[in-house]
Amino acid sequence: MGLGEKIRRALAGRPAPAEDPPELWSPELGQDYRSFWDNMAKDRASAYLAVAGEPFGKPATEETLTAHGRDTAKIIAHTLALGPEDRVLEVGVGVGRLAEHIAPLCRSFTGIDISAKMIAIARERLRPFPNVRLEVNEKSDLHVFPDGSFDKIYFQVVLIHLDREDAFHYVEEAYRALVPGGLAWFQFYNLLHPGGFREFRFAVDYMVKHGQKTRGRVHCYTAPEARALVTAAGFKIVEEKSSLALVDQDFPYSIPDHDWEFYLIAAGEKPGNG
Repeated sequence: MGLGEKIRRALAGRPAPAEDPPELWSPELGQDYRSFWDNMAKDRASAYLAVAGEPFGKPATEETLTAHGRDTAKIIAHTLALGPEDRVLEVGVGVGRLAEHIAPLCRSFTGIDISAKMIAIARERLRPFPNVRLEVNEKSDLHVFPDGSFDKIYFQVVLIHLDREDAFHYVEEAYRALVPGGLAWFQFYNLLHPGGFREFRFAVDYMVKHGQKTRGRVHCYTAPEARALVTAAGFKIVEEKSSLALVDQDFPYSIPDHDWEFYLIAAGEKPGNG
């Protein structure tokens, strides 16, 4: 579920009483990424809403959160050809919605997030997995990891919440942190698809028109823009693993929910001599 749809559902049918916490589009949530996501994760229920919306039409429980992440994790694992010897990094791990399915498939799993509150919840949820390492990311890069630290890296519903400059820097950092021959998954929203444009329009109507753009608002891309960011960072686009059509994607798998209709997926390979 896109952020706009999450917020629309949260706001639907009632004006906010004065004593309510700030609405989800409000600049009061914070002027930097950490403040924004820590405020979105002020408690467990809010954190679950922030990362998954309302799975299956109802507020998330542990069971529905796990079920909601399973199909997306399977697609990412298949696309990246995850294996038992892989060292995997998830950027923007949130509460571990995908990590709980990815970690059992690999040798080591590292998850980072800008929000300490998200990481605290993820640590509780992922405690059963001995190969998991979780860290609070101090800034929008991967500086804590040496070159060639990982075999596979993925960004799922992360780059869309970053300013373009920060998103591109992360893509460059992923290139550096991968081994030669390593694979990365980059997910974007498609501005040219009606669903993606709806997310963009929501940001205009409920953020810009209220006086200020929030730090975690949705950013949309066209397929050529997504392709340009990934290739400019040094990656080779793996065409058979990517979905970068101009408007409608012909995904080689069943999509988990309707939001996928306006996804762009770029699978990038770091060249063997990289």
